Amino acid sequence: FVLSSILFLLTRSNDRIDRRLRSPGTRPTEVPSSVVSDLKMFNRSDFQRKHLNPSRDASVILFYNLFIPDESEEVHHAINVIKEQLGQVATSLQELEKNKRGAALFYNLIGNEEAFPEEKMQTLCSELHSRLSCKQIGYYETASESITLQDIHDFCQNDDAADTRVTYIHSKGSYHQTDVNTYWRRALTDAVVHPDCLFPPDDQCNVCGAQFYTRFSTMFPGNMWTAKCSYVKKLLPPLEGGEYDIRKKESIINFLKYRLWGQLKTTLLDDRVDYFGLGRYRLEHWIGSHPSIQPCELHRESVNLETMITGHITPDDFEWGMGPRREDVVDEIPEAKVKLEEDADAQFREYFFLPGNLLKWFALYGSEGVPANDSWQWKFFPAGDRWKKLVSKYKENAVEEMVMQSSHGFHSAYASSNYENEVFQFDQEDEKMFSNSISPVVVFHHISIPKDTKITALHALKSQLDVLTMGQYDIISRSYRRERPVILYYTIAGDSSDTHIGYFTNICKTKPNLTCRKLGEFASTEVNGETLRHLHNFCLAKPSLSVTYLSNQLPGIHGVNKTEAYSMQKIRAYTTAVTSKMCLKSRETCNVCGTEFYPLPFNHFVGNMFTASCDYVKDLLPPEKFERAMNDAAGDTLVSQLRGAVTTELFQFTPQNLGMNQYSVEHWIGSHPDFEPCDVAPVRHSWFPFLTGGSYVPNDYISSRAYDFMWSQAPRRSSAPAGRLSRKTEKKAMENDDISFREYYYLGQNLFRWYKLYNKAPPWNSWVWQWYPKGNEWMLGTKAYGSDVVTKLSQPFWDEGVPF
Repeated sequence: FVLSSILFLLTRSNDRIDRRLRSPGTRPTEVPSSVVSDLKMFNRSDFQRKHLNPSRDASVILFYNLFIPDESEEVHHAINVIKEQLGQVATSLQELEKNKRGAALFYNLIGNEEAFPEEKMQTLCSELHSRLSCKQIGYYETASESITLQDIHDFCQNDDAADTRVTYIHSKGSYHQTDVNTYWRRALTDAVVHPDCLFPPDDQCNVCGAQFYTRFSTMFPGNMWTAKCSYVKKLLPPLEGGEYDIRKKESIINFLKYRLWGQLKTTLLDDRVDYFGLGRYRLEHWIGSHPSIQPCELHRESVNLETMITGHITPDDFEWGMGPRREDVVDEIPEAKVKLEEDADAQFREYFFLPGNLLKWFALYGSEGVPANDSWQWKFFPAGDRWKKLVSKYKENAVEEMVMQSSHGFHSAYASSNYENEVFQFDQEDEKMFSNSISPVVVFHHISIPKDTKITALHALKSQLDVLTMGQYDIISRSYRRERPVILYYTIAGDSSDTHIGYFTNICKTKPNLTCRKLGEFASTEVNGETLRHLHNFCLAKPSLSVTYLSNQLPGIHGVNKTEAYSMQKIRAYTTAVTSKMCLKSRETCNVCGTEFYPLPFNHFVGNMFTASCDYVKDLLPPEKFERAMNDAAGDTLVSQLRGAVTTELFQFTPQNLGMNQYSVEHWIGSHPDFEPCDVAPVRHSWFPFLTGGSYVPNDYISSRAYDFMWSQAPRRSSAPAGRLSRKTEKKAMENDDISFREYYYLGQNLFRWYKLYNKAPPWNSWVWQWYPKGNEWMLGTKAYGSDVVTKLSQPFWDEGVPF
């Protein structure tokens, strides 16, 4: 019996969500009112810290987050909710010993200030119970629960309050009138003001509520509880937009990246924002966010969440006990649990077991987030012993260390993370060449020589040197002409022993039109971005020139074992194309030229070889900073996907498609909003043989169709390389506004990255506005909203997938 089905049936008649938000195929002509209200952001500067002094006879301290809507028909319901909850408080006070019946209730009012002024509240409290004192802390036009939670956190900072227990309640359902909210609110309030929660039989308990769960977080669903101040004091301040929000999101981003690289899993539950604690749900995760939590609960073990939200809780269901003593939630994937029980390694990597909790504790609290050796977590969660050993050795770095040890699949493209204020160093002879009337062709060459594929790598390198020494390819004569000398700047990654590259240096010495300058050597082939870094520095110094980038290794496709990394025929053709007279010619309508350009899944040239104007390159982020920026952007994007703000109908997310880590080098050259591509490959389906073989064969330019170059502005061919995207899939995405306005690979998320990386959008005459679906709408939106355009245009289609 699935929770989402229950909630759908119970809330269906009361659903207040604007139906336009989920209607496929149509886009609202204006932002729906329900979205506009969400866009009203709480201003942190509105929050004022208060010094709260409950009376000396107040044994019970309560904090109440109260919302009263503006709509007149809803006000009456909200006031009834207040009366009902305070009545529950008063009833509970009567059950306490006489010397414990004094209570101080502090509340924040959000929304309608005039509907229920403080005088009425104070009168109601005194009528319900003579020793119930109610005081308004503050009023906010718009705010979340974070304001009242922050007041609790501030109150508990006082050392004198260490042993004090504070109760948090909120007017759940005062806006959305549903049976679920009504049943849930009543059960939660009854539990947290019950004498056994206010004064637990075992003082070891530091947080008490109706039901404590560990599945998707250590939490009390519904977010009402009574907690000891000595525990609350350890938590991060929960005020909206503060450190807790930032670090909570950071922990989720870390996991989503680790999952993308295949090192952690989510098997038990589907992706939902409430499970991860995103958006408004983050506050529900706050009280259980520290590993020192010692939970207790009022509902007996056999009572579950379904029982509570369907209104079937009775006094017989009250059976106080230390937690955790329940595990499952009703939304779990049934077969997943069986699968995990049979797979110890899967348990070790399951986010909803220990890894997810450790990630959160470490991100939120650093070294203070390491559970104690005798903590219940080690015994309760599967693979606890294995994780305990790792944490004992690596402390708060345990999860990251496990991921790094488990996979060498992701790494930085750079040898260092610190390249501040580095300037390109020119040889005097090179300066003379640049001042000649015939300027040289400036080539930056990344040479990769893996130990296990030395021969093929060297053959690929030789094929490129053959091209460079013959001159620049001319399509009219179908031959090479040595019209310009070549200056070759290169780096070597991998096996750079003299025996393997001796012929390379000999060619540099013996060919009159070729001048070679080594920029660096690196032992690891993982260092694949250093050449681009030097290329960028060169362009900063020589913005009037152009540069060519080559590599003797072709990019593969992440997750696909088949590779043509050293396909000599393709490497020769790509090298010939980008050093041809067509690509080298300066044109106002193109600032980067390559063999074949495709906008999907990201702006790129096949082979990642190109010739670019330095005037364009100088404005790009330095490659090593670009890698970090792309990693940050990928984290934001993964969270946006989780929130239903981004779709991936065209391609699934991979580290390569997102440009993470070493894959950032493939995204770099096309990353700027001023990017104007052109290409020279003939426009025909399969212009190059799909399989070209790996052996070294002589050049053949006369008969090969691969050299029928034809320059043109791009894009001018299909959206993605052959075999990567079906026309049916793309047509569906283009015709459905619900997809096209959220699709990561279309214009919205490109705008997100352009603003994040370069703080600007493409010029109004750019090709992007005509090429991408909904380009005109995005252009008009960009003119109107600037960097807010992505949220403004896509938010009407967001769907977080939470049924309540």
